[in-house]
Amino acid sequence: MVYIVNFGSKKTGQIAACLTKPGLASVIVDGTDPEHIDLEKASGIILSGAPILLTETDISIYTNPYLFLKTANVPVLGICFGHQLLGLLFGATVYKGMEVRKETKLTISEPGNLFEGFGGTTIMLEDHTEGITLPEGFIKLAASPEYEVEAMKHRERDLFGVQFHPEVSGKNGLLLLSNFCRLLKK
Repeated sequence: MVYIVNFGSKKTGQIAACLTKPGLASVIVDGTDPEHIDLEKASGIILSGAPILLTETDISIYTNPYLFLKTANVPVLGICFGHQLLGLLFGATVYKGMEVRKETKLTISEPGNLFEGFGGTTIMLEDHTEGITLPEGFIKLAASPEYEVEAMKHRERDLFGVQFHPEVSGKNGLLLLSNFCRLLKK
C-alpha cells in the first residue's frame, strides 16, 4: 500500500492515477492527519504538493506531525511542497524564489535511482514559488536555472524530494514515478 499524503494539491488524484499504471494499490490520506498512515502496511509514502507558502507560515505546523519520517523505514517521495517539507525535517532552509509555472529543463547530476533511464537532462512541469537549500545528509540529483535543488536523495535511505510535479509531466514524470515504485517495500 502506497500512502499518498494530500496537503491540498489539485494534482493529488493524478499521483494516484499514475500509480495504477504499474498496478500499485494506493490510498490518499489527509495531510493534516498523518495518524492514518500505517507504517506496518506502507510500502511507500508520497507527499503531495500544496497551495501553501512555507515562508509565510509557522513551519512547525507541518514539520512536527511528520517527524516520524526521519526514522521511518519506508521509501518516501516528496513532491513540491512535500519535497520542501522533507528537506525542512532534515535541516534545509526554505526561501521564496522565482515563480515558475511551466515546463523546465533540468540538469541531472546523479543519474541513478529516480533518474534511471534518463539522459543528462529532462523536462518536467514546475508549479511553485519557493525552494529549499540542500538538507544535511542529502545529495542533489538535479538542478534547473531557476532552482539549485530540483531533486534530492538521502545518502543512506530511500528518501527523495522533487521540486517539480512528475504526476503531470507526461512520460518523463511517469518514468520517474515508476523508478520510485521499484524501490517500494515488498
